[in-house]
Amino acid sequence: EDLFAMYVFKVGHCSKQFVHDWKECPYAHEGETARRRHPAQHTAQPCPEFKTSKTCPRSDKCQMAHGPWEAGLHPDAFRTNLCAYGRACQRRMCFFAHDVSELRTPQPGLMHGAGQLAALKMPGGAGQPAPTLNFGGPGALG
Repeated sequence: EDLFAMYVFKVGHCSKQFVHDWKECPYAHEGETARRRHPAQHTAQPCPEFKTSKTCPRSDKCQMAHGPWEAGLHPDAFRTNLCAYGRACQRRMCFFAHDVSELRTPQPGLMHGAGQLAALKMPGGAGQPAPTLNFGGPGALG
């Protein structure tokens, strides 16, 4: 579940050939705000240019996170701090741990861990369903 969130959620392109709700789909769609680059392309540190102007002169070549989705779902940041709302969190997607058991410690080498990521298949094309992601309650994305 954590590997899917960090490496595939809104990174892997959606293969559905029909109209559907992007907010309910864990895959990336052209023009979607939550769409993000693979975390191997950038750090969890927010890009100051993107933060102030929502654009960056380096574009996809920038080595910093463009927006909260890239920063919050980056393996160096995802679930490394506790959520202020704890188990009462109502966010559909929360980047924080909801109790101590969900806390992660970033692991050097996880970014390029081929063995761990090889086991993570991209659902959709082969007719496999996406994993069920449980990031909080039914509230707004956060």
